[in-house]
Amino acid sequence: MGHPVPTISLGRFRDALAGYPDDYEISFSGLDFYRVREYGPGLLQVEFDQPVYLDKTGRVVLRNLD
Repeated sequence: MGHPVPTISLGRFRDALAGYPDDYEISFSGLDFYRVREYGPGLLQVEFDQPVYLDKTGRVVLRNLD
């Protein structure tokens, strides 16, 4: 059995951003935003140009393809 992938509700994420102006920028700490896609019923996935995933021990792995 794999490790659960952490999630946050879209409402909670919107609430966290609600106080900031629309012209503010968001940093993903070096990751390049690619897209948001529907991953399953009621589940969105934020994707980056760099592969990010949990390995079989539950550790986050990041691969920079450059």
